Amino acid sequence: MFAQLGEIKFDLITYFNGIEETNSYNYAEHPRINQKPMLQFLGENLQEQSIKLNFHTNFCTPELEIKKLKEAAKKATPLKFIKGNGEYVGVFVISEISSVTEQASKEGYINSIQLDLKLREYTGKVTTKTKKSAKGVKVQ
Repeated sequence: MFAQLGEIKFDLITYFNGIEETNSYNYAEHPRINQKPMLQFLGENLQEQSIKLNFHTNFCTPELEIKKLKEAAKKATPLKFIKGNGEYVGVFVISEISSVTEQASKEGYINSIQLDLKLREYTGKVTTKTKKSAKGVKVQ
């Protein structure tokens, strides 16, 4: 496994084509009379991750994989993003999915598609699901 987003696993052989991380910083610009403006550091912006994925019928069913990602995006659920080496990147939401169909059958089924998945850091409260036993005691 190369990485995992929530319950969705990305295997290097079947899916992954590249990952890009963006860290940016926010500055306010204050104009000054007869001088250049002055910058004031306001803090970090939210981290963004861009993942390029390839889905091909030799390894998976592209329509099903796309459906999983679109459903996760529509739920707007914050998802833990973990790299295959165990590195915990953080909690992210899917902010954009774009795709290019590279090959299709004559019936219109996707044979090969490239997907660009954009993730945006989520800094709000993340709720975790807990199970309750028959006696009302929480089990994790």
